[in-house]
Amino acid sequence: MAQRKNTSNGSPKKFTRKPARKPVRKISKKQQRIYRRRRIVAVIVLLAVIAALCGLVYGMVRGVQAVSGSLSSSSSQSASATASASNGKSSASASQSAKPSESASTSKSATPSASESSTKAKNPGIPNCTASDVSLDLTADTTTVAQGGKVTFKVVIKHDSKRDCVIDASNASRILTITSGDNTVWRSDSCPVDSRQLLMTGSDKDTQTIAWNTTSTGSECQAENARAKVDPGTYVATLSVRDHEKIKSSPVTITVQ
Repeated sequence: MAQRKNTSNGSPKKFTRKPARKPVRKISKKQQRIYRRRRIVAVIVLLAVIAALCGLVYGMVRGVQAVSGSLSSSSSQSASATASASNGKSSASASQSAKPSESASTSKSATPSASESSTKAKNPGIPNCTASDVSLDLTADTTTVAQGGKVTFKVVIKHDSKRDCVIDASNASRILTITSGDNTVWRSDSCPVDSRQLLMTGSDKDTQTIAWNTTSTGSECQAENARAKVDPGTYVATLSVRDHEKIKSSPVTITVQ
């Protein structure tokens, strides 16, 4: 078959086929509205996520600030409490220095011992000790003393029952009283002291010493050097527990010459 020649330059002309065009997809108005709604929903969801993240970050920042503020406040309160405690201890030391020497002379038996840290508040279900639970023992290092001399008493609380109980073993509750006839001459609770709650269990025994400088106590707390000396005569010392008349030791007779 003969090729067609181009008369202009004499070279044969090649014919190329152009690629077919893809048909353009037409989107209806209904579909356009659907796509538009989807975009709006996507934007709203994105904004909600961004808002939630912002709220979370804000809450974390506020929480950190609150914790920091609480720590600072606690530190300030601790410092104030420490300062107050120091002042209180200083005041207590000053007031104790004015108290008689009897309340300062105390000791505790080593075997067995009662737990001073166990108080009635820590053991709300444990009853107070009664005469059937504990007994008192009182002895003196001497029964004859010169006027102006000193007698040292050993006071013992013994636990005798099978049930546990709580007792205040301070000088304001476990009281040493010295009398002459019907007159009360000296009491260990004439000056205020802190409570000393003991949990008594098993064969516990609490031992202390109290010194009597052959002086008399009045209705108010006085320093030892401000107290009057007792006259020569016969005096009777007894150990008892406040509000428990049946808990009482045997009397000890002291002669002041």
